[in-house]
Amino acid sequence: MISVKTITIVIILALSHVTFSQEKEKEKVRYKSLSERSIDTDQSAIDLLETAEGMISTDPARALDLIEQALATSITQQSVFHEAKCYLLLAEINENQSEMALANQNYLEAYQRLFKGYGKTMDFEETLEGLGRVNEALGNYGQAVQFYERLLGLTTDENKRLEIELKLAAIEIKQNESQMALKRMSELEPSATYHQSKSLQSKGRAIKARAYAQQENYEAAEESLAPAPELITEGLHESMDDMQVPILEDEEAEELLNIYSQQNRQADEIALREKIAASKTEANLPLQAAKQRQAIGKVLIEQGRTQDAINQLKQAVILADSTGHREEQASAYLALAEAYTRTGESELALAAYARHSQAMEDWMEEQRSQRSFRETLLKKQQDIQALTKDMALDESSYLLEETTSELQAQQLKGQRLLIYGLSMLLLFVMLGAFFVYRKALQTKRVGQLLALKSLRAQMNPHFIFNALNSVNQFVALNDERAANKFLADFSKLMRMVLDNSQKEFISLREEQDMIALYLKLEHYRFRDQFEYEFVVDPELDLDDIEIPPMLLQPHIENAIWHGLRYKKEKGHLRVNIYQNGSGIKISIEDDGIGRTESARSKTVNQKKKNSVGLKNTQERISIINEVYRTHYAIVVSDLNDDGTGTRVEILTPTYHG
Repeated sequence: MISVKTITIVIILALSHVTFSQEKEKEKVRYKSLSERSIDTDQSAIDLLETAEGMISTDPARALDLIEQALATSITQQSVFHEAKCYLLLAEINENQSEMALANQNYLEAYQRLFKGYGKTMDFEETLEGLGRVNEALGNYGQAVQFYERLLGLTTDENKRLEIELKLAAIEIKQNESQMALKRMSELEPSATYHQSKSLQSKGRAIKARAYAQQENYEAAEESLAPAPELITEGLHESMDDMQVPILEDEEAEELLNIYSQQNRQADEIALREKIAASKTEANLPLQAAKQRQAIGKVLIEQGRTQDAINQLKQAVILADSTGHREEQASAYLALAEAYTRTGESELALAAYARHSQAMEDWMEEQRSQRSFRETLLKKQQDIQALTKDMALDESSYLLEETTSELQAQQLKGQRLLIYGLSMLLLFVMLGAFFVYRKALQTKRVGQLLALKSLRAQMNPHFIFNALNSVNQFVALNDERAANKFLADFSKLMRMVLDNSQKEFISLREEQDMIALYLKLEHYRFRDQFEYEFVVDPELDLDDIEIPPMLLQPHIENAIWHGLRYKKEKGHLRVNIYQNGSGIKISIEDDGIGRTESARSKTVNQKKKNSVGLKNTQERISIINEVYRTHYAIVVSDLNDDGTGTRVEILTPTYHG
């Protein structure tokens, strides 16, 4: 017979399967865009990311497919960390393809997801370093410095810290701040880790030489590059009297060549390049050797030593041919052809020009192939961006439907509670005179709270109606992309409004977030009519300050719709939050047409209707002040003496009971 234990296990497994199936079905309804693209989210995001990471260099196109699948999986599982990992890998692929602007965008996506909950992880450090790197490549030195300095405050790895310091010094030189770079170098050189690392010392010597050269202190620049140039080899040591002597790395050698070039020391430059070329040939690095031989040839031509230059360029051609590097081949043959032209050897010049032409054709074909491949990768990444936007829109639509159903249920429940409350109130009144006075006070308080709740509930449909006007505008203009983007932000704002409307008080941070999103939506529609700024005193702890929800929005809406919208030139809206004695002052200023002109331009029908939002706000403030014994106050005044502009000042207490 089948045991009870076996039956129990079977039932549990069946229920688990049913629950899993229900969850998968719910996911399909929630994210329709996944079904449309046939993207499977059953596989682990971690496994997908690990596989993609191993294919970034060998097969970036396949890696992008895996990242797309991992990103979809992470979004459905609401895994912010794995979303960030996806964007990190996308940024790495972009860097490999020299798409720095796109890499910066993806690093920022990762940064936004890691900043709050994962700010002490290695992934966050990698993100900061990537942001510093790509911004430096883009020439955004100020931003690069900010990210590098942020990384300095996080990393506990001494080697990493020194590397970042060197990068900051290099950026300072690019910004013509060589003295600051030298000061930074003098501060990090005493480090024991620096003295133990040949790589760090090599980079440091090159940076110091570059800084001195920028100051035209070439003697100090040369002294910074130790050892002497005649000991240069490629990553090897040369024996001298049975002693191991240090060598210059490529970066140091390049700086020394720049110093010679700036001083027009052609003989020293030729000698140094000759030694570098020999060492590269010995180290089986023909491409680098070819570059040096070609550079020597060009210097010799400048000196009028054309025949010596031809000998060097012949070697450059042979080395370039051995690499199969088309660009270097084309450059070497062109230089040789021009040298033959100088000596009047026309047949040899024509032959060299022909080889140059063939190499150029081959190189251009390679470039076309690479460009086509990069375009394929960019197209794939655009598909990934479109997927995330579609999923966000799916999520917003789904939540909006759920929220609407929940709101209706809550309203029905509220009506029932109101009926029950009134019934109980009548019952208590009948108990006797002893309780009359006491119950009267309780009844008054209950009535005030109910009125407050009713006023908050009225704010929602009024706010929704006004926001939907903006959606209608985009639909009327057939701007589907703008309407979709607007709906996504609008849905997010709806969730915030509906969540906050259930609370008596919310933090000033929550109110700021909601108002920032509302301003973004209104500015998106009226972007040609006004600009705005939101200024908050950095000393304020917005999370610790509570205010009634939807306190600011009606005044901001009034400023936009009745002040700035009718202004002929672009207006300005400023929201300022700062400490005011023991309380907080919130100032909302606009340079619109003003209250007088606004009232004059209204129609007869408009004059009959007061602003629902402003009226409700005043009533809510009156009730809150009475019930909670607080001192909220709203003062409205003209901004300018000529009646233009409006200033609304809201005074709030820091705390209330």
